[in-house]
Amino acid sequence: MKSEIYFTTGDFAKLCEVTKQTLFHYDNIGLLHPEHKDKKGYRYYSYTQFDTMYVIESLKEMEMPLREIKEFISVTTPDTMIKLFTEKSKQISEKINNLASIQNTIEKKILITEEAKKTDFSEIVLTEAAEEHLYLSAPLLNYDEEENKAAISDFYKVCMRELHEKYSIGAMMSIDDAAQRKIDSFEYLFAKTDYTDALHLVKKDKTMRVTGYHTGQYENVAVTFDAIFDFIEENNLTPVDYLYAEPILDRISVNDSDKYVTKITIPVTLG
Repeated sequence: MKSEIYFTTGDFAKLCEVTKQTLFHYDNIGLLHPEHKDKKGYRYYSYTQFDTMYVIESLKEMEMPLREIKEFISVTTPDTMIKLFTEKSKQISEKINNLASIQNTIEKKILITEEAKKTDFSEIVLTEAAEEHLYLSAPLLNYDEEENKAAISDFYKVCMRELHEKYSIGAMMSIDDAAQRKIDSFEYLFAKTDYTDALHLVKKDKTMRVTGYHTGQYENVAVTFDAIFDFIEENNLTPVDYLYAEPILDRISVNDSDKYVTKITIPVTLG
């Protein structure tokens, strides 16, 4: 191949999937000059500059300012290249992990919503539920407001940054408080997760559970509590553990608060 094969600015821009204006700008700021300019001022680029252009665009994609890219290229050595690329490779890995976590969350939300579309929210059912793992917040009762805010903030930080797979966030209430219809007396926040290395992780054993659904705003949930506890009594069941409340349809999936759906679950034993 002849080494003097050149591309016009337009052709090189197409090859690199950028605009001609981008190449003009890079030339003007001294980031990437054309290999050759003729007497009329037309710019021409060599195919050997493609790798340099690809590195520039890759670093820019990693949100590295053009000024810093120019400084790097102007003084680059094998050692500085290895150092920079090692740092960027680490950042890419972190970004991939973060995007994978976001994707998992989105996919779980899709599954929850698809299941909700098939569910009869008027029914209260007794089922045998599979084992689950829950990540819990610090206790929310018997703390002042600032301590509660700190506990909630810490919980959400872990959910956002550390849990690789997370479902909707719910709340737990003691059976005694639920029986007294203390509908806002939540003791913990929880997130269902498949990530078993998290702190405050609780295994929710395979057990019988009564499940009902509250449609509408949560402030009216006492009516649903009544129906669920009536079902438990009528079927000679004993509630144990906690009441678990988790949103199934919320402001992300419906735009009318009267159509919100909260899943209410209570583990039970026979007799």
